[in-house]
Amino acid sequence: MKLRHQSKVLSYLIAAFVFGSISPLSWSQEASSVPEDVRMGELKDLNGYFPMNLPETLTEWEKRSEDLRRQLKVFLGLWPMPEKSPMNPVIHGRIDMGDYTVEKVYFESFPGFYVTGNLYRPTNSSIGKRPGILCPHGHWENGRFMDAGEESAARSIEQGAEAMEPGARSVLQARCVQLARMGAVVFHYDMIGYADSLQIGYGIAHRFSQQRPELNHPDRWGMFSPQAESKLQNIMGLQTWNSIRALDFIESLPDVDPKRIGVTGASGGGTQTFILSAIDPRPQVAFPAVMVSTAMQGGCVCENASGIRVGAGNVDIAALIAPRPLGLTAANDWTVEMETKGFPELRALYGMHHCEDKVHLTARTEFGHNYNLVSR
Repeated sequence: MKLRHQSKVLSYLIAAFVFGSISPLSWSQEASSVPEDVRMGELKDLNGYFPMNLPETLTEWEKRSEDLRRQLKVFLGLWPMPEKSPMNPVIHGRIDMGDYTVEKVYFESFPGFYVTGNLYRPTNSSIGKRPGILCPHGHWENGRFMDAGEESAARSIEQGAEAMEPGARSVLQARCVQLARMGAVVFHYDMIGYADSLQIGYGIAHRFSQQRPELNHPDRWGMFSPQAESKLQNIMGLQTWNSIRALDFIESLPDVDPKRIGVTGASGGGTQTFILSAIDPRPQVAFPAVMVSTAMQGGCVCENASGIRVGAGNVDIAALIAPRPLGLTAANDWTVEMETKGFPELRALYGMHHCEDKVHLTARTEFGHNYNLVSR
């Protein structure tokens, strides 16, 4: 503490003397009244408090949103946007489930780097072009292949979180099936390191904890090295780029209406939902479940990039979709206080846009972290 105080005093005195506000003779008198320096305060990490600083006018918000959107793009390594190369999509392995079909998909987001997933489509083809829904998943084991098992499914049914065993065991796939049965074309795609996305492993993309000296050279480096960080190359940016290309893919499908695109995911998939919708105008509705809050901002390296939350939090970022419709859920997790911390500011912002009815929060805090049947 003594060293910290001395550093504060020295910084103040040097600046004051250089700019002529005090003379050396008055140092002793001025040192006792050094103003607080925010740089000497406690560091804010992802578990800090991130309240939304609600602007007083819509004009102020428009300026603020423009700055914040650019800030996100810069620190995700997406400013300017990379050139979009041919995706060369492959759709194969169609399975007919009666009222919907499932197909396998892969395409290139960058030359030689693949996005993988499943495409769910309604079988009724008489309606014409349909809404398209992107479904990024969160940090559930095996991603889109998740199977919670019999015991966990039974508990979910007993708690009222689920109604039937198939949905209780495969909650991520159940969401896609339900949306397809409702008439949407759904692309359920892998986060980096999950299921079929194996080019960068799970341990690197989501649990990076040990440096790799062999990938930390001026002419040869990997993610999380000083060289990559200084060039704004990060897993969150790559994953967000995959989501942008997933948007390109789904809107290119002949049976999808590109003017009716939505995005929804929970947890880390919720992070991808609001990040994508913040920086890309194409999603017309977003539903990030159990993620947006003023508390914990994302517990994985795939949800954090240097600089993206300087002066902002997840509530501010989610607000960038306004006035497009935004839906949220809260549970007994870090979103538990969303009804009183975060959502009132979002509702006030939508009120400035004269569309308060386009933002909605369902708080079911009797359930833990989830995207269960009640939320679906």
